[in-house]
Amino acid sequence: MPMLHGCAFPGCSTFTLSTYCVEHELLARAVKESERAHVTAHDEMAAAADAALTADTALVAAPETAAT
Repeated sequence: MPMLHGCAFPGCSTFTLSTYCVEHELLARAVKESERAHVTAHDEMAAAADAALTADTALVAAPETAAT
């Protein structure tokens, strides 16, 4: 039979069946989702920067190729 225990969030005195009470479970999920969105945005920004550098390299290399 499941037993109630205190929420694992520091300072919370709510009893729950899971690790966190509902309030702190939602908070933990929001933080995780925010971290995922941040990583995704960072990856997209890095990909755009890489594409820009590749384009710059192609533009710099193109005149050298045309001159020969």
